[in-house]
Amino acid sequence: MSRSLLLTLCALLCLVAVARCLPLQEDEESSQGPRIVGGYVTDVAQCPYQISLRYKGITTPQNPYRHRCGGSVIRNNLIATAAHCVIGTVASQFKVVAGTNLLSGTDGVIVSVSKIIMHEEYFSGAAYNNDIALLVVDPPLPLNNFTIKAIDLASEPPLPGAISKISGWGTTASGGSASNVLLAVDVPIVSNEICNQDYENFGDSTYQITPAMLCAGVRGVGGKDACQGDSGGPLVVRDQLHGVVSWGNACALADYPGVYANVSNLRPWLDEKIAEESQL
Repeated sequence: MSRSLLLTLCALLCLVAVARCLPLQEDEESSQGPRIVGGYVTDVAQCPYQISLRYKGITTPQNPYRHRCGGSVIRNNLIATAAHCVIGTVASQFKVVAGTNLLSGTDGVIVSVSKIIMHEEYFSGAAYNNDIALLVVDPPLPLNNFTIKAIDLASEPPLPGAISKISGWGTTASGGSASNVLLAVDVPIVSNEICNQDYENFGDSTYQITPAMLCAGVRGVGGKDACQGDSGGPLVVRDQLHGVVSWGNACALADYPGVYANVSNLRPWLDEKIAEESQL
C-alpha cells in the first residue's frame, strides 16, 4: 500500500492511535461521544468560540450528523479546525454547531460547511505537521459576543509554563466514559525542545515536534489532556487561540504532553487564506 493511500485511509477512519478525532463507527450510538481528561464542566459562554463539527458519512445518508471534532470561530464565516478532521471528505458532509453546551444538542446555531481549506503541506516532513484547516460556513454565524464569539489568533508563541485552556467533548481516556456536556481543562505549555525529547523514542522518526506544533501537559504527573473527540478544538492562552488539538501518545500520560497545531507559526498561512476569502 502506498504511503499516500495509507495516510488517507487513516484520516478517513480516524483509527490512527495518536490522532485525536473521535473514532465513531457509522452504527455507533451518539451517546458514546465523550469528554476531556481531568477537566471540569464549563459553559459555552466561557468559551464562546467553541464549536462542534458534526459529520455524516456519504455511504449511510440516513444516519444523523454526529460529533467528529471541535473547532474555533475566528470570523463569522470561518472556523479553524485540524486538517486530520477533514482530509478525504467533502464540505457537504459537515455541519457546524455553535453556541451549545451539548454534544448532541440542537439548541445552538446550526450552519452548513460550504468549503474546506486544508493546509497544502499537511503531514509534510513529519506526522501531523501543519495540522490546520479552515471551514467556510454558510450562512455566517450570528456572533452575539456571549455564546458565539470569534477568537483572536495568536501571533507570538506562549511562554513555557503559561496555563492554557482546552475545551471540547473528547473522551476522559482512550475509550473512556461518555459525557454530553462541554468540558474544559487547564494545562501548562511545554517547550518544543522538552516535548521533542519526550517523544524521541515514540513511534518512528516521523513523530517529531516541529515548529508548526505546540505542546501542553503536566509533565511527570499527567492526568490532564485533550483526547479523542477533542481534535480540531481550541487551546487558548489569555483569550487568544494558540493551538488546535492535534495528536499525542494516548491521552494524559505523564511522559507525553499533548501536541497541538501551533497557530502563531501557522499564522502566515491563516492570514493568507482569510484574506483570500474576504475578497470573494
